Amino acid sequence: MKELSRRTFLKSVAVGGATMTWAYTGVDLAHAAGAETFTVRIVHTNDHHARVEPVLNGTSPVHGGVSRRKAMIDAIRSQGGNQILLDAGDVFQGTLWFNQYRGLADAEFYNAMGYEAMTIGNHEFDLGQQPLANFAKSVKFPIVSANLVIDPTSPLAGLVKPYVIKWFNNEPVGIFGLTTEETVTLANPGRGVAFADPVRTARWVVEDLRTRGVKKIIALTHIGINADLNLARSVEGISVIVGGHSHTPQGAQAAPSGPNRAYPEVVASPSGKPVIVATDWEWGRWLGDLTVGFDANGEVTRVIAGRTREVAAAMQVDQGFEGRIAELARPINDLRRQAVGSSAVELNGARADVRAKETNLGNLVADSQLAKTRANGVRLALVNSGGIRTGIPAGPVTFGQVLEVAPFGNTLITMDITGAQVKEALENGVSRVADQNGRFPQVAGMRFTFDSRSATGSRVSKIEVAQDGGFVAIDPAATYRIVVNNFAATGGDGYSVLLQGRNVINAGFVDSDVLAEYIQNNSPVNPKLEGRITNAAG
Repeated sequence: MKELSRRTFLKSVAVGGATMTWAYTGVDLAHAAGAETFTVRIVHTNDHHARVEPVLNGTSPVHGGVSRRKAMIDAIRSQGGNQILLDAGDVFQGTLWFNQYRGLADAEFYNAMGYEAMTIGNHEFDLGQQPLANFAKSVKFPIVSANLVIDPTSPLAGLVKPYVIKWFNNEPVGIFGLTTEETVTLANPGRGVAFADPVRTARWVVEDLRTRGVKKIIALTHIGINADLNLARSVEGISVIVGGHSHTPQGAQAAPSGPNRAYPEVVASPSGKPVIVATDWEWGRWLGDLTVGFDANGEVTRVIAGRTREVAAAMQVDQGFEGRIAELARPINDLRRQAVGSSAVELNGARADVRAKETNLGNLVADSQLAKTRANGVRLALVNSGGIRTGIPAGPVTFGQVLEVAPFGNTLITMDITGAQVKEALENGVSRVADQNGRFPQVAGMRFTFDSRSATGSRVSKIEVAQDGGFVAIDPAATYRIVVNNFAATGGDGYSVLLQGRNVINAGFVDSDVLAEYIQNNSPVNPKLEGRITNAAG
């Protein structure tokens, strides 16, 4: 454990009830705190997305997995002290484990790991309210979401609390939940539930908790990092925010590219008091771990961050979990062998082709992602060809074959970018075509011409976007909503321009699921070459 006071954001600390100066994004937050009388260690995860088994880290399936997570949590618990284990939502959706068990397998493992509270993510509503109700009945810990307004007729009635109070001897710690208002458009909550404004909700919850004598308050949120930072600046009385939804890496949590954020971040409350903001990226790849100190009045005295623990290959596994995972995986393996549809033609995923020119499989993958997100205003799709790993012969198509095409479990991200930024993205995509680099773009909703003989950065000469059954020239100043995968959205394969995207939403749909669904709905698929990509060099 290393105290961050000398490194990231705690600029100076005097011993014994003196004034602290906290620094965050260049702003000094002066704060007077008394002598420290209580500490609590907060271990946390978010955006699990049905990753029971390890996920791919590069090409090796050795990142995350609940078996390693369980072993790490047990090791932390053995160290003693005041501890609490939290999850910030989106346990549902993302792998065949959810298709098969609809969250109940995750509930079993979460119970065994000893979670003590969880908030609700938008993807908990992907299949309506009943699967979430079944999950809530199965878990041994409280589900909290203070801004979720539930009608008495809803199957969720009586299953969700606004907050809970955890006692450490005579020290109470309040934990309240918040769920993104965007759930109404990102999922399928249906009638009987509504989502109140998170900031207004937080104000009354904090007031209610303080009237009950609770001064140490944790907001367990699924609203995204920017909304978390706004919450910290807008609501007085919150000590710590443990968040999810935006899949944001902090500190050492790995990402292809993106902002270099501290773990955790420290923000000034309206009165200038420090609020600790922490999140844990995604998929159980890492285990958030921080200790927060308080004085007798419940004011934050310091924060100590752990190693932001990576759940990596070398970590010990829990043997009991390993056996149970193998047992529960049997029907999932059967599901992988099931046919999802058929193709009338061979789907060309040859590396030399898909990384250099338009292919029918590239069109199919891009079309599937555009179709899945079109209802959210998306007009364009861009797929980095490194995410297309093989082809599929004509005939029946199994889910296993789809997973071979798209094995990385990438999720779909939608964002707004300008026409000029579309061009910059395409320039990046064709910048290393001679190397058969995985950044080469397969597209939908647009077509473009480039010349591989021209200088890098000046190869794309013509871009047109689909409109009214035809195509029109792209407007560099206009805004276009585009869908990409989470790898490209965070700057992977050189797509750093996508880091400038606005209104970024992680739709949560896994690319392999989206492709399988599209094939199923359109079988037999028969994608053709349509002139979406033209190399003027021939």
